[in-house]
Parts: sequence; C-alpha cells; structure tokens
Amino acid sequence: MSAPSAAQDAPPHEHAGQLQRLARRGTVSVIGAGFSGVFGVALVVIVTNGFSQAVAGTLFAATAAFLILESVALLGTDTGLVRWLPTHLASGRAGDVRRTLVVAMAPVLVFSLVVGAAMLLAAPTLAPHLVGDEQAGTMTGMLRVLALVLPVAALHDLVVAATRGAGSMRPTVVVENIGRLGLQAVLVLLAWVLGGGTTMLALAWAFAYVPGLLVSSLWLARLVRRRSHGHAPTAGWSEIAHEFWSYTAARGIARVTQTALKRSDIVMVAALAGPAEAALYTAASRFIVLGQLFVQSVQQALSPQMSTLFARGEDRAANTVFQAATRWSMIASWPLYLVLAAWAPLLMEVFGEGYSEASEVVVILSLTMLLATACGPVDSVLLMAGRSWLSLRNSAIALAVNVGLNFVLIPLDGIRGAATAWAVAIVVRNLLPLLQVRRQLAMWPVTRPALSVGAAAVGCFGLVGLVMLARDPGPVADASLTAVALAAYLALVWSWREVLGLSAFRSALRRRERARAPGPRRVLSEPRDPARSSPNGGWRATGSAAYVAGSPAPAGLDAPRGDT
Repeated sequence: MSAPSAAQDAPPHEHAGQLQRLARRGTVSVIGAGFSGVFGVALVVIVTNGFSQAVAGTLFAATAAFLILESVALLGTDTGLVRWLPTHLASGRAGDVRRTLVVAMAPVLVFSLVVGAAMLLAAPTLAPHLVGDEQAGTMTGMLRVLALVLPVAALHDLVVAATRGAGSMRPTVVVENIGRLGLQAVLVLLAWVLGGGTTMLALAWAFAYVPGLLVSSLWLARLVRRRSHGHAPTAGWSEIAHEFWSYTAARGIARVTQTALKRSDIVMVAALAGPAEAALYTAASRFIVLGQLFVQSVQQALSPQMSTLFARGEDRAANTVFQAATRWSMIASWPLYLVLAAWAPLLMEVFGEGYSEASEVVVILSLTMLLATACGPVDSVLLMAGRSWLSLRNSAIALAVNVGLNFVLIPLDGIRGAATAWAVAIVVRNLLPLLQVRRQLAMWPVTRPALSVGAAAVGCFGLVGLVMLARDPGPVADASLTAVALAAYLALVWSWREVLGLSAFRSALRRRERARAPGPRRVLSEPRDPARSSPNGGWRATGSAAYVAGSPAPAGLDAPRGDT
C-alpha cells in the first residue's frame, strides 16, 4: 500500500503548534480514557459475575435512568463552561471567570436538589414500569439511593468540566477517569465480597462522586486563582449570565437528549424485554464504550482549543486541528472496533455464563462506530462554534429515531433490535452535523491520510475477521493472525507518520520535557508591542504562542509550569 498523499489537505507542518497542543492534551486524555475503559469493563464484569442477571440488569437500568436525570440537572453547563472559560481567557476577560462559574453553578445546585427530590419520591411509581413487578422492590431501593447522590454527581461533572475549560486535562484524568471510576469499581467489588444486598450495591456505585467532588473543587479553585489573579471583572453579572445561558440553554436540552441516546436503550430493554436482557445488552455495549472513550477523550482535549481558535478567528487552524483529531481517532479506534467485531463471542464470555449470546450486539455496534469515528468530533466543532441549537436539533432527531425504532424492534428482535435501533441513531447523529459543519463552517474531517488509515485497518484487521468467520481456526490461530495484522498495521502507520502528523506527539513530548527542565522561564507579561498587535485588541503571537499582553496564558496555550 502506497503512502497517502497530503495534497489538498492541510500539510502536517501547517499550524504545527496547534497540533502539538492537541497532541499534548490528547495524550493525557487518552491515558485517562484507558483507565476509564478498564475500570468500566471491570465494574460490569464484577456485577455480571457476582450477581444474577436480573439484579445486574436492574442496577444497569437504575444507573442509566440516574445518568439521564443527572444530565437534566446539569443543564448543559459542562459544555457551556468548556466553551466560555477558554473564550474569556483568550480575549482578555480572565476577571470574568469567577462570575461565570457562579452563574453556572447556582442554578445547577438548586435544580439538582429538585430533581433528586422528585426521583426519591417517584421511585416506587417508576420502578414497576422500568423492570416489571418482580424486580420493582429492588429498583425502588436503588433509585432512592441514587437520588440522594444526584446533586453531588451533577456538581462533580460541572466542576470537572470547568477544570478543562480553565486549561487543564489532569483533573479529568486523575479525579474522574482514575479516581472516581477506580474507586467505584473497588467499592462494587467490596459490596460483592462482603455479601451486601442490592441497596449496598447501588450505594457502592454512587458514593465515589462524593470524594470526586471534593478533590475536583480544590483543583478548580487552584486553577482559577492562577488564571484570573490580578484581573478585575470586565462585565456585569447580568451580562455574563445572558451570554452564558443564551448559549447553554439549548445545550442543556441537547445534553439530555445525548445522554438519553446513549442510555435510554438500556432502560427500554429492561422495560420491554426484562432486566435479564438489559444485563446482556449492557455487557455487550460496554465493549463499544471502550472505543467511544478514546474518541471522547480526544473531544475533551479538542473542545477548549477549538473554542480559543474560533474566538481568535483562526478558522483555518481550527480545520487543521479538526482533521488531525479525526485522523488520530481513526488510527486507534478502527483497529479496536474491527477486533471487537471479530472476537465478540469469546470476549462476551468474560461476563459470565450465557452472556456470549449477546455477541451480535457487539458486531452491529462495532461496525457502526467505524462510520461515527470517520466523521470526527463534528458535534464538538458545532458547539465550540456557537451552534448549540443545531446540536440540539440533531440530538433530538437522533433520539426520536432511537426511541421509535426501539419500541418497534425490541418486541420483535430483543437486544439485537435495540442494537439496530442504536446503530441507525448513531448514523443519523453523525451525518447531520457532518453536513452542517461542511455547509456552515466550510470544515471537513476526511482527508486522504484518514482514508488511507481506514483502508489499512480494514485490510489488516478486517481480513483477519473474515478468516475467523469463514474457517474458525481456533483461539491460538486467531490470536496469531491478529498479532500479524497488528504488526503490519503499525508498520504502515509508522511509515506514514509524517503525513499523519504524528510527529506532533514527539514534538509535544520534547517541549514538555524542556518546560520541566530547570532554567529561566519565559515571562508571559510583557508590554504590548503595537506593531505586533492584532486589530482585536491586544493579541500578540510569538512563534507558535499567542496570548493577551499582561495576562496569564489562556487555556489551550502554553500554561505556566507545563500545566496541561
């Protein structure tokens, strides 16, 4: 296979500084996604092997309902903060950061208490509709425990998102991906080992949000002091509230629809087919989440950077970063999804006896995610460009497709019908914003190097999957073929490393090492040079760094002490 051409695509050296920032932040985020994926699979393995399918399915349905309601209580403020905090820092408004945080947090605190109280009171009424009469008592106890933790969970997610907006991926990785999810898996394991009942199981799942909120709040306070020290507010409370909520209001509804799109199928499988089927479906979809976590980690690193670039009017650089994020996501996720599809029957056995019958769900969703990954983080681009209402419309359409098809297909085809419904919704959810980004922002994720990556992944791992399907040579031979495919794929990617822009990771690592080395530090506050000021008031660029004169480095740019 010949090397891909970079003609008509952004050259790998163009906007190299921006690609290095994405690589630096993305690497940290991907490491966190790896821990998150391991802990997530471990938790499901513990629950499915330690408890009956009925209890496991009830827990999964209860936590899915909890996460949907938590997204309601969050009001979209996580995305709002990721967009507005970098924008304030990039435009000389660091003094408005504290007020923006208050404007976001106060409504979430009040509304999450209301939602939690409603969940607590409505639990006995909802339970029979969610899992049937047999498991209604178990579901009621779980929903009541989760309702008590819901306000804490909403504030936790808000604060962690705010730390990303303030310019650091570390709290997301350390507190959320490693700390909370790791503690959650450990506590669930202890609940099983100690022979705890279903109420203790739900408490073990939920409790990790409490220390997560405490640690992330302390981390955010430190970041805010660093970024906004010495800066006075430039806008009044009403002005900040108006600009924040005019964007975030639509995002609040979209956040609910997106969470419902990811979680409603579990609730509907439990309601229409029973909690045991929900356990099978959740276990199968857990492997798909592994690939989604990688893509999500790239999006988390991408969003603050895109917000900064759009705020500065650097649309060409934003498109370059968008294309790089798509390429890099495909490099890692396409082989993973193809291997998951090929190994689905064997992988499902880790969840216990009887779970391998859900392997078709893994195949359907894995192949669908190939298309979703190739579309790139299109929704993040729409959101950071201020098109939150478009994102809302897309999410609502996809959710309607998913729910409507679930009502039809689950009674006819069980969990395979649910997987088909979700697959169609995923396609709709990605193609709509893809066309909108192309038409309204003149941005496009697919490049020739990305097409070459896709062809290499299919040629290496897809071929192995076909051989495994046709001949079934046995686990040892399957593993050997997969290892050969991996070696061939890595060799191709390595030979294309310059065209794929992978050198940005090496440059980012070297730059980080230099930042940690002792020696004189660059002074960020310098008198403004009128000859080098841009028309928007105070932005100066030196090499690949740009910042507001006299202010700390904004999010997504070079932060003091190499903070990421």
